[in-house]
Amino acid sequence: MFAISDDNLMTGDASIGFLPLAIYWTSYLYVPAAFALGWLTLKRRGAVRAGAALILAPLTVLAYARFVEPRMLLTREHDIALSRCMAETGAARIAVFSDPHIGIFGNAIPVARIARRVNVLDADLLLIAGDFTNWLAPEAFGGAFAALGAIKVPVIAVLGNHDVGLPGPDVGAPLSEALGRLGVAVLDNAVTVIDIGGQPVEIAGLSDLWAEKQNRSLLEMRGNRPRLVLTHNPATIRKLLPRQSVDLMIAGHTHGGQIRLPVVTCAMLPSMCRLTLGGLKETERGPVFVTTGTGMSGLPMRFNATPRIDVLTVSWKACEASG
Repeated sequence: MFAISDDNLMTGDASIGFLPLAIYWTSYLYVPAAFALGWLTLKRRGAVRAGAALILAPLTVLAYARFVEPRMLLTREHDIALSRCMAETGAARIAVFSDPHIGIFGNAIPVARIARRVNVLDADLLLIAGDFTNWLAPEAFGGAFAALGAIKVPVIAVLGNHDVGLPGPDVGAPLSEALGRLGVAVLDNAVTVIDIGGQPVEIAGLSDLWAEKQNRSLLEMRGNRPRLVLTHNPATIRKLLPRQSVDLMIAGHTHGGQIRLPVVTCAMLPSMCRLTLGGLKETERGPVFVTTGTGMSGLPMRFNATPRIDVLTVSWKACEASG
């Protein structure tokens, strides 16, 4: 199995910041600190015991967020019926994940583990909604993402803001090349049609919103087959003109809030919460589904936002003949 080492990381980039790495490495002190505080709680009395307990409680939550939840991997099933009628009735079972953020945080879920899970989901297709990297050096791409080449269904992906230098180095070109060699179709303002159960399904992949290079005019003409739009940032749905509607947009980016605290998270991320931190949201331009990702950025923690793979059973009906 591929293992991240210091040689695989672009740690010389000053934009990484001191705090995330400091939290990642000093967090290993949680264990001896917890034992010491636990001992004080059991053996001492009075103010010392109360003080130790008060420190131990939040420390335990931090340890869970750093060591436990980031390594959990859930699978969630969703049924989504498209509102627009098509030439024929049909359905597709689509696995979706995003934001693996392989790189500086060693507690991110390995792609090999994700791939093994996808292979037992009986899906027709896998869509990956970007942010593959987190200061991972290009020479490590082949090993870090090799397991995607063993996935048994077609794999289609777009890149996210971290992949194209927002923030950090722009590794979009070498990443797309590495994924392409593994059989992953990386769409950059492009449309492809895939056959699912004998029916054509259109996948439009838009570049990352923050890069300001999206060609949303791709969405102005629709035929009588389902059109799924894959992009990294769900706020793309707000940029569409009335003539640029979608049957279903699939995105990532939010991490489900990553550290999701009642009231606090939405106060800090109001624009994300107005759309959705995760799940299906109906909008004026069409429905958008946001998968909450498997990795981390900023801080090496997840809380109340467990990594997951979503499985969408997308169905559509044929138009009724008139007369």
